[in-house]
Formats: sequence, C-alpha cells, structure tokens
Amino acid sequence: MRALARIRTRLLLINVLVCAVPLVGITFAELHECQLLAALERDMIHQAALLRAMLVTDPPVTLGARGVMLAAAARDTRTRIRLLDAHGGVMSDSHRAGPPEGAERAVPTLLGELTASPTPTHAAEVPRLLDLGARPEVQRALAGHYGAATRLWEAQDRVYLFAALPILDADAHVEGVVYVTRSTRDVKLQLFQLRAWLVKFAIVTILGTALLSLLLAATIARPLARLTRRAQRIAARQPVDRDERDDLATRRDEIGQLARAVDAMTDELERRARDARTLAADLSHEFKTPLTGIRGAAELLRDGAADDPEARDRFLAMITDDADRLARLVSRLLELARLDEDRGTALPVDLAALAHACAARAWPCPIDVTGAGRVHGRAVAIAAAIDNHVANATQHADPATRVHILVDGPRVTVENHGPSLSPAAIARVWDRFYSTRAHAGGSGLGLAIVRAVALAHGGAHGVTCVDGVTRFWFTCG
Repeated sequence: MRALARIRTRLLLINVLVCAVPLVGITFAELHECQLLAALERDMIHQAALLRAMLVTDPPVTLGARGVMLAAAARDTRTRIRLLDAHGGVMSDSHRAGPPEGAERAVPTLLGELTASPTPTHAAEVPRLLDLGARPEVQRALAGHYGAATRLWEAQDRVYLFAALPILDADAHVEGVVYVTRSTRDVKLQLFQLRAWLVKFAIVTILGTALLSLLLAATIARPLARLTRRAQRIAARQPVDRDERDDLATRRDEIGQLARAVDAMTDELERRARDARTLAADLSHEFKTPLTGIRGAAELLRDGAADDPEARDRFLAMITDDADRLARLVSRLLELARLDEDRGTALPVDLAALAHACAARAWPCPIDVTGAGRVHGRAVAIAAAIDNHVANATQHADPATRVHILVDGPRVTVENHGPSLSPAAIARVWDRFYSTRAHAGGSGLGLAIVRAVALAHGGAHGVTCVDGVTRFWFTCG
C-alpha cells in the first residue's frame, strides 16, 4: 500500500494495464480460432451437401466416374473430395493424382518469417491408399449420420478437418458417403496475421508506455521530489537555492503552479520571520524608553523626591504618561496581530459605506467622501484600515483644511494638505514603529495596520506627495 501511494508507482501500474490490452487480445485470438474453425466446418458441410444433392438428382452417372468433376472443384476450393461406396471403399478422389491446386505453402510463425514464403516448402505428394472405412467419422456416415474429425499431419505440421456426409436413396438407405477434407491453413494464416499485428502492437505499446513512464517520472515525479526536499529544507530552516526555485517556477503546468505557490509560501514565511525579528528589536527599543522613564521617576520618588509636592507631581505625571504610552503600544500591537491573523470569510463590502461611517466620527478636521466601490473582504479589517488612514491624515493636515476620501472601485485614497514626506520617510513610513510624530505620542503602527490589511486581502498600498498634497492609498484584491 505504501508503494501504491507513490505517484511513480501508480503511473507505472496504469502503463502496465495499457500494455495488457494487446496481450489480452492475443489470448482472445484462441477463441476467434475456434469460431473460424467452426465456420470452416460449416462451409465443408454445405459443400458436401451441395455435392450430395447433385449426385442424388443425377443418378445415371456412377460414383467412380466423378473424378474429373471433383478435381475441378478441388482446384478452386482447395478441398479434397472423395466419394465412398456403401462399404467405405473409395470410388472417386479429387486428389488421386495429387493435389490439383498444387502444394500448399506453409503458415509462418511469429518467431520465424513474418510473411509466408512465396513458394511451398514441400512438393505435392500423391496420396497413399488408406482404409477409410475404419475411420470413426466414415463409420458414422455409413450408419446414416454426419461424422467429423480433426487430425494433425505431423510431417508437415498441418491440421486437417474431415467431414463425412451420407448419401441416401429414396428409402433412406446409405448408398455412399461424401468425404470432404480441408486444410486449416487459411484459418491459421488469418490468426497468424492477427497475432503478428497484436505482437507488433504490444511491442510498440510497451516501448511507448516505457518512454511515457520515463517522461512522466522526469516531468512529474522527479519535480515533486524536488519540491518535497525544498519543503523539508524550509521546515528545517535551511537555505533554499534560488536558481532551483526559478527553474521549476518557469514551468507552465500544474507543477509550475505548485512551485510558484511554494515560492510564495517561502517568501511569506521569510517575510514573517523577518517581521518577527524586526518586531522583537522594535519592541525592545519602543518599550525601553517608557520603561526607563518609569524606572527613573520611581527611583527618584524613592530617594526623597516624594517629599517635594511639586517634584512628586511631576514624576507621577511622567510615570502616568509613560504607562499610557505603553498601553497604547500594547493596544495597537494587539490590533495589528488580530488583523494580521484574521482569515475569516470574505463577504461583499461597500467601501463607500465604510468611508462615510468613518467620516461621520469626530475628527480634528472635516472629512469629505466621494466615489463608490465594492469588494469581497472582511469589513472590520477594511474599516480599521480606513480609520488609520484618516487618523494619519488628520494628524498631519494643515489647520483649516479638509481631508478627502476617494473610493474608486477596490481602491481607497485618503489625501490631505500638509507637509510633504521626505524620500527617506516615504521609504519607511509603512514600517512598524516608524513615526514622524514620536514626540507627540505617535506609535508608528497605524500605517503598518493598513499594510497588513492590504496584504491580507491580496492588495497593495502606496503614498505620493505632489504640490503639498499627500495621498495614501490601498487596494483590496
């Protein structure tokens, strides 16, 4: 069962079954041979019955005077016809002087010549005188019944069919026997041609399936084994060869699709690992400053600053501010983690309705909304992204200006009039904990949340600054 679970084994099994088709055909050729022999015997019976009817309707001619007619019939039908009297003695024989049609060519064999020889391999022989009356089929015919037999001529490796039909007078007495002999060469030649074709077909099929198996192994099983080893290296946190990744990813079949999916998974895992490392470093830095402030203020209060009411209030306010900052960081980090791991069911979402709901809340400046658009996504996450966009825009907008939300299909753009971002700030503005308002309590997580929502929905994000107008945008799908 473990072997059958492998794709290579299953492909080989299918090819073996395909090869078995012509082999089964060779087996069924035996059944076809029996049918052909039965048809040949029926033809002999009809020929003998026709000759018997002619003899009965033309009684003046004796049986012994029929030799010329029998020889003419044998020459065209390759059938030996003998007329026997009521005691089994031979009265006329179409082959008395030898086969009038000449010697018979041998039937080729599969291991010998593929075609029959153009000339017979033996000379035509004059038949020997035999005691036909003792043969079982002749005895049955002399008793008034049809008799038949099959015999092998070992000297020439030929099989002959014998049919004996009684000749009855008006009183149903046996006057003689029509004894017909026919070679099975025609049947065996047809079967040889059939078997030869089946053998050739089997050879071609076996070679074709062998090549197909090698091709499938090279194009399916081997690439899958490479992908398996790559996944194992990824799980073991070992480096993956970039050239090997590109080699499989350029394929246009399902293996290429799987390779590209594995590459995307690898990139996502690397991104998450990189983000985790960056997050640990950023958390250490961001938490260190307020914790240092809290520790310093507490130590000063313990060392006697609490005796001075003014100093005590100042240090307690510092502790409260730093604690609030830590609380905001933890809250934003929890929101980011929740949105980053949100894999709920995507439903139709009206982006304009979410934008209007965001604009209806209290902000430091007025909010305008234009446009329309619908996407499939998670409404809570998209609403959080719009809120963080608007919060960022209102914090940096010039006084007495308005923030504008433009919804255009799957794209949401938030623009404000205010100070332009420097190229260095544009390059880092989506990073966690990066903020141009750190002095004012900015956490640097708002745009990171927007980026997480956009990536989770298969979208993109960006920012442009032109003539004092800053536009932040993101797409969903």
